[in-house]
Amino acid sequence: MILPSEMRAIAIETPGGPEVLTPVTLPLPQPQAGEVLIKVAAAGVNRPDLLQRQGLYPPPPGASPLPGLEVSGVIVAIGEGLDPARLGTRVCALTAGGGYAEYVAVPKGHCLPVPATLSMIEAAALPEGAFTVWGNVFDRGRLQPGETLLIHGGTSGIGSLAIQMAKAYGATVLVTVGSDAKAAAARTLGADVAINYRTEDFVEKSAVGHRG
Repeated sequence: MILPSEMRAIAIETPGGPEVLTPVTLPLPQPQAGEVLIKVAAAGVNRPDLLQRQGLYPPPPGASPLPGLEVSGVIVAIGEGLDPARLGTRVCALTAGGGYAEYVAVPKGHCLPVPATLSMIEAAALPEGAFTVWGNVFDRGRLQPGETLLIHGGTSGIGSLAIQMAKAYGATVLVTVGSDAKAAAARTLGADVAINYRTEDFVEKSAVGHRG
């Protein structure tokens, strides 16, 4: 595949509202050793992107100044040490910024395959939540089948995904939410117990039958 030397991207001209997001032309990123270059199909929108646009979330040292922390797309180039068979693979990926662009380079370990049941637009919203839930609940928290997980903010983006992942893993899931409508939504996602913290004592209710 012949790649362009330049790409379009969305930069933050100056801190402010959505109107400060400005189309720019930049050199095409070059994947380094262990990295893949993704032709972006869609990019997720996360709270850090909004804060960065407002001037309240400076990119970490060495990261791209462009917003965009998760994308979906197709691998079109690879860095040194990677299998050429990766070329053409549909992936979604966690980025260190730079997702609001036609192309972005990311470490191969930041990529996930796009689930067959999701569109590329839907897949672009998966990495931030999936990596956050897996890293905290399963890697650090060591959740095991048959255990109980309490999730605060059960209908948030992270919370709604955590419900589904924990249930798929065989855990009992309790959540706190701020309304009866959200409680119903959480139960639809698989929560065993949904507690409206505005009208119920979540400490008391979550302790019943769940060892506190």
